[in-house]
Amino acid sequence: MANDLNALDGMSGVENYCSERASKLEVEIERMGIALGINWNDNFQVHQLAKEALEHAQEALEQYAHDRSNFQLRAKVELFGLAAMMMNLMKESAGKGIHTHGGTAWKALFRAMMEESGQASTGPD
Repeated sequence: MANDLNALDGMSGVENYCSERASKLEVEIERMGIALGINWNDNFQVHQLAKEALEHAQEALEQYAHDRSNFQLRAKVELFGLAAMMMNLMKESAGKGIHTHGGTAWKALFRAMMEESGQASTGPD
């Protein structure tokens, strides 16, 4: 998916493409949230998840590489990857003047990741 963003320049219907990608990403984010028992309306819980994604994603991936039977860890690693793809999609589409966003899970995760990384949240409301 990340490589797809490089092609935004010459693509017709870029806004629809970004919207479709955002929808697909959000479905997967929601699925991983269900697997992990995430309440996207619980600000503290989402911030803890965002902090872990920003500070410990590589460690989680390494742990999972050694113990593939841990399905909670797998869901977390997948969610961290989806979060990175979400942030990249928003950055790249914003660079093209496109406002890309999703629903509750997307907005909660985006806002928490921005705040945990020390950046002002200027994205989804």
